[in-house]
Amino acid sequence: MNRRFSVLRTYDPRTKLHILLMYLVLTLATWNVPGMVVSILTAALVIFMTKESLQTVVSMSLVLLLIDIVIGVICVIAFPIVIGLYIALKLILFTYVYLLIMKSMKPGEMLDGLALGFGLRARTTKYVMIVLDFIPKVYREKRRGRKAQRARGISPDGEYSRTAYIRIGNFSFKQPDVRHVFSRIRQEALLAIPNIHYAVIRSKRQAEAMTRRQYHSTIRRSPVYELRLTAVDKVSTIIYWLLMLAGIILSIMF
Repeated sequence: MNRRFSVLRTYDPRTKLHILLMYLVLTLATWNVPGMVVSILTAALVIFMTKESLQTVVSMSLVLLLIDIVIGVICVIAFPIVIGLYIALKLILFTYVYLLIMKSMKPGEMLDGLALGFGLRARTTKYVMIVLDFIPKVYREKRRGRKAQRARGISPDGEYSRTAYIRIGNFSFKQPDVRHVFSRIRQEALLAIPNIHYAVIRSKRQAEAMTRRQYHSTIRRSPVYELRLTAVDKVSTIIYWLLMLAGIILSIMF
């Protein structure tokens, strides 16, 4: 696949995982306004490079984002309001970045990225991959359930799924339906437990299958496929490394 700087899914899997790790370090290290600005800009860059709709990301794990918001509200109450707001914003931004990067990789690419990019052993790589891919598994289970509902003639968006519009002058805008929002949240909460249950089952089966096949290495021996870091991967890694370094320095200096 040809590498394009503005399209994250074309990157080497090692580069994607390095970007995720650097953003995690940036998230943990920044605790003031300048550092948070760098963190927000970095997350915005990842969102821009993935070319994904934010609606798709929210749909991937609405329950996880709601948990982030609840934790953020608790932190705002328990800690000074500024620290609480920082924690809430960090959780939401990291959730977005994590989901977008995971969505851009297949399990095989993730295995290669972990083994070759971090030098992990086969056993460690297997379990780290299963943990990282767990939330995307939950999303895939949710997507299967929504498709099954549509096939049976059931609206997957809840009881109130019609779109309403409000007209102002010559312009019309979508009008949010509060009933639809609460219906969707209730449905997501009810389906979260079975989706997580099936994702756990699939993760166990995946681990058992890899064990039965005597998984030892992720390095593919096909002469047609070979992981290579291109100039795009190297430049992108340097850019994100500089952003991480800038965020840490600004957090220390101010």
